Amino acid sequence: MSGKPSKLDALKDPNYDLARELYVGLATHLYTAPSSPEHKKPEPKALAALCFRLAEAFETASRETPMMKEAMAAASKAAVKLDDIDMSGVFQNLTKR
Repeated sequence: MSGKPSKLDALKDPNYDLARELYVGLATHLYTAPSSPEHKKPEPKALAALCFRLAEAFETASRETPMMKEAMAAASKAAVKLDDIDMSGVFQNLTKR
């Protein structure tokens, strides 16, 4: 197996790993527990869809924590904004030859 990422890796949902963990935990709990006639067990595909929605909600909420907001603000402040850089002098020197 090579160390190069495949095309499928590029298409992988970033929430896949968290959704998979949620699915395994919920499925283990739901499908091994005794059932009663009034409590139907969800279809596996519906449970998987719920896990992806939960993973997306978790990711969104994690970006709204004070620590993450502070980190994102610091990263934005430290980022080089190319629109703010005057590169005209560099190009003038190239045309004077």
